Amino acid sequence: MTAEQDPAEPTAAASGTAGAPETGETTGTTLEASENAAEPTTPETASGAFEIFEATEDTAKTAEAPEDKPGFLADLRAHLRRSPAGIAGITICSLFAAAAVVGPWLPFLPDPTQQSLPDKLTPPVGWGGTWAHPLGTDQLGRDIAARLVDGARISLLVSVAAVLIAAVLGTALGLVAGYIGGKVDTLIISAADVQMAFPGVLAGLILVAAFGPSVWLVIVVIAISSWMVFTRVGRSLVFTLKTSLFVEAAELTGAPARRVMWRHLLPNLFSSLITLGVLELAAAILAESAFAFLGFGVQPPRSSWGLMIQQGRNYITNGWWIVTFAGLAISLVVLGVNLLSQWLQSFNDVAEREQIILERPGS
Repeated sequence: MTAEQDPAEPTAAASGTAGAPETGETTGTTLEASENAAEPTTPETASGAFEIFEATEDTAKTAEAPEDKPGFLADLRAHLRRSPAGIAGITICSLFAAAAVVGPWLPFLPDPTQQSLPDKLTPPVGWGGTWAHPLGTDQLGRDIAARLVDGARISLLVSVAAVLIAAVLGTALGLVAGYIGGKVDTLIISAADVQMAFPGVLAGLILVAAFGPSVWLVIVVIAISSWMVFTRVGRSLVFTLKTSLFVEAAELTGAPARRVMWRHLLPNLFSSLITLGVLELAAAILAESAFAFLGFGVQPPRSSWGLMIQQGRNYITNGWWIVTFAGLAISLVVLGVNLLSQWLQSFNDVAEREQIILERPGS
C-alpha cells in the first residue's frame, strides 16, 4: 500500500505546488485591476467624460427643440403666390386705399374744391388737354383727378365704417341666436326677415326727411341694411360648431354661455366672416355711390364718386370724362374687392387648405 501510494503523493504534491503560483498570479491580477479602478480619474479621462456629457446634453436639447413649422401667414403667402386673382385684388385695393390716405398731401394734386371757370370742361390729356389737368376738369373748372382722390376718401370711409358696424352687430346677434336658441333665436331671425323685406333706399329717404342728408346718415342706413347677412351666416356657423367636442368640453367644465360664445365660438367664425365682410364691402361701395347720386350723402363742395356722376350727367356730350372716370373708379374698386373676396373664399376652402398643408416643406 505504501509503495502504491508513493507515486500518488508526489503527484498530489506536485499539483499542489503547481496550483499555488497560479492562485497567486490570479490574486495579483485582481488586485492590480482593483488598484487601477481605485485610482483617481486623470484630467484626460475627466475631460473626455465631460465632452461626452456635453454631446449627450446637446443631442437631448436638439431632440426636444420643436421644429419650425410654417404658420397661417406662410400658408397665406403660398396661396397668394399662385393666385393671380388675389394678387390683382390686393393690388387694386391697396392703390385706391393709398390714394385715399395720402391723397391730400400729394403735391401735384390741386385743391379738389378750387374753381377755375376759364378752365371749365377741359378735356383730359390725349383729347386736347394739358398735363396741368391730366384727367380734365368739370363744369366749374375743378380738377377731376383731385376730386377722384377726394371722392375715394369719402366712398371708402363710408363703406368700411358701414361694413364694420354691420359686422359687429350682425355677428353678435348671430352668436346669441345660434347658441341660445329658443325664443331668442326666433325673435332675432324674425327681426332680420322684416329688415330684409324693407328696402334700404326707402329707409334712407325716411331718415333724410327726418334728419337731413349727411355722411353719417349714409353709414347708418347701409349698416342697418346689411347686418342681417352677418346674423344669418354667423347663426348657421354656430349651429354647426356648438355640437363640437371643444364646445361640449367647455360646457362640462362649467363655463358660462358668454364665455363659450366669445372665447370658443367667435374665434372659429373669423375666417368666414372676414370673407363675407370683404364681399359686403363691394355692395357697400355701390350703395354709397347710389345714395350720393340721389343726394343723400356728402354735399358739395366735397366730392364723392356717386356725386360726381350725378353732377356730370348733364354734360355727357361735352364733358364725358366727368362721368367716365368716376364710373371707372367705382368699377375698378368693386372689381378689386370681389377678386380679393374670391381669393379669401378659395383660401378658406377645406380642400384648398389641405393641399397647401401637403405642399409645405417637409410634409
